[in-house]
Amino acid sequence: MHMLEIGLHSIDNSAKIMIIDDIRSNTLLLEKLFRMEGHEHISVIHDSTKALEAIEKEDPDVLLLDLSMPIVSGFDIMLALKARNHPLLHSILVITAYHDTEHRHRALQLGASDFLTKPFDPREVALKVRHLLETVRQRKLHEKQNLRLEVMLMEHTLQISELQEEYVLRLIQTMKHRDNETGRHLMRMSHYVYEVAKQLGLEEGFCNKLKHASSMHDIGKVAIPDEILLKKGRLTPEEFDIMKQHTIIGAELLSKSKHEVLILGEQIALSHHEKWDGSGYPNHLKGEEIPLEARIVAVCDVFDALTSVRPYKPAWPVDKALEEILQQSGVHFDPTIVEAFCEVSTEIVKIRNMWLE
Repeated sequence: MHMLEIGLHSIDNSAKIMIIDDIRSNTLLLEKLFRMEGHEHISVIHDSTKALEAIEKEDPDVLLLDLSMPIVSGFDIMLALKARNHPLLHSILVITAYHDTEHRHRALQLGASDFLTKPFDPREVALKVRHLLETVRQRKLHEKQNLRLEVMLMEHTLQISELQEEYVLRLIQTMKHRDNETGRHLMRMSHYVYEVAKQLGLEEGFCNKLKHASSMHDIGKVAIPDEILLKKGRLTPEEFDIMKQHTIIGAELLSKSKHEVLILGEQIALSHHEKWDGSGYPNHLKGEEIPLEARIVAVCDVFDALTSVRPYKPAWPVDKALEEILQQSGVHFDPTIVEAFCEVSTEIVKIRNMWLE
């Protein structure tokens, strides 16, 4: 069979072939062979000391590499490629006159794909190069597909993140329509929670999710009657029992989501009125039975409530509120959370002053 019949119909003209061999008769034969096959991008290196520089510059798809060369051998070049974790390492056809298994095994261990034994069989050379180029093409196609999938996944993740944030902001807007002070309370709260979470050493991404999720801690109040929610003065025991239901209602509103922000929001809505000593509501959880996110929100929520005007009380001074938070450490609040809150209290006060209006 003629060489042209072997490969022309399937040749990728854009493929780049590099030959590194110090014997010019070998390179002339191989170059002629590849041009007969229809290959257009062929580079030849006779000085092996310039091989690595040429590889970086030309970026070949397939490398035909002689093992036995002075100064820098083919093994030296393969070792250098392996040290750089170069992708070309797995697209090498070794040119060798050696027939012993030791040299072959060493070349295979370094990453060589196959061997071309001198003297060359033209048909064998053409077929091996064609097969190796097809392997390279498939690998690049696979890498491109993986990259496309990664980009699609990243875009999808960003869309979900944007959707979550918009959902949270719309919930906050819902609360603000019922009670503008609640809206300001939510904004202060979410920033307090973020600062405390950072102080606790939690991962930045989680801190941001917690910031958004904490804004939904009182979402259940949308179902509380106005005469109770907006009452001027203290609630009766019966009214307070109805008010307590906002924890369960809020959790139900946020339940069954697969998104982390809303899952966090559900836990916070349900448990932010639980107390460290077990005297809270609705489930009388105690200590670390209370989810961490709810324990963080509990401290921030009470501080903001104490330092804000309510129909039944004036705003407490900041120093008095901080003193109360400290006194409730180990009773109402997780002592670790209280410590973190106090350590960032200067930043908390700045946030409070920013969102007063």
